Amino acid sequence: MEVDKKEAAVISNAIQFWQDSGKVSQELADDLRNSYQLRDSNVDTITWYAFISAVSCGLLAFGALVIDEKWIELLRNKWGFSETVVGIGFSLVAVVFVILAKRRKLKHPTARASNETYTITIILSVAIAIAYWTRSFAYFEGNYARPLLIAAVVYFVSAAYLGAQLLWTVMLLTLAGWWGAQTYFWTGGAYRFAGMNYPLNMTLFGLVIWAFSWIVEKIEGLKPFSTVTYSIGLFLFLLAAWTLSIFGNYDDLDRWTAIRQGTLWYWSVGYTIVLAALITYAFKTKNDVLRDMGLVFFLLNIYTRYFEYFWDRTNKGIFFAILAISFWFVGKKAEQWRNKEKKLA
Repeated sequence: MEVDKKEAAVISNAIQFWQDSGKVSQELADDLRNSYQLRDSNVDTITWYAFISAVSCGLLAFGALVIDEKWIELLRNKWGFSETVVGIGFSLVAVVFVILAKRRKLKHPTARASNETYTITIILSVAIAIAYWTRSFAYFEGNYARPLLIAAVVYFVSAAYLGAQLLWTVMLLTLAGWWGAQTYFWTGGAYRFAGMNYPLNMTLFGLVIWAFSWIVEKIEGLKPFSTVTYSIGLFLFLLAAWTLSIFGNYDDLDRWTAIRQGTLWYWSVGYTIVLAALITYAFKTKNDVLRDMGLVFFLLNIYTRYFEYFWDRTNKGIFFAILAISFWFVGKKAEQWRNKEKKLA
């Protein structure tokens, strides 16, 4: 069996632990060590770099040819194609690539990198097709939320059919864009929906997506998407809540800039308490995704609060020295906990 360095380290540690605890004999331990070998990491590195280069060049080519619209408009003017015909054309392209992606995944299930190339093409083709379809219908009377909702539905169906994590991720992000555009349309162009500004509105939306991951986990056909739904929902929730801790529930930039930032202290305190509770829960339940994302936003929260309240009042060197000492203390405690767990094991 071929494994990479990280996998080999885990297997080696497990075999050594079993041997030291008497669960396996010396002979069996040697047989287990000889049952795997290191994969050539250089080949994997070259493969990923080549894939990234191919995708990057493909996106640049797609942007230059399609998003720029020059060649599409040139063909439309020359042959008299309507926007509806262009939409149908890209819809067929998307369908063809969905079929090709399904066949390739069944034939090469382990070639994830090259399989994602088809996924990216599907995402772009669907976006262009829906853009031209909706242009032919005058953007549904100016409601940009409807094309986004249609795109989200198409991405959902495609992701479920292909089992593509990237398509599912794009579907969730498109759904977030739809919700923002839809609430804007419902309010007639105002920046407050049901008494909530955009940061508060999107905070609740992120919380809904985060909670939706538990429902996804219960549905057999969608179970593989539970982790990515959990991560995207958590990210949207923490990101929107971070902006909420800065702007509060203000929907007018002039009014917000006219007040002292200290008057919004309760939003900052609330956000800090939420982060502390999530991080504590993550450590207790050993939830790596929640722990890592919570710590990242906790650091972002600290820097944000500093720039809000202390940038013009304290010595920068003293502040960062205190910050460095605090992080060193946290790291030291984490290392002690880790060593304690190893001893107990």
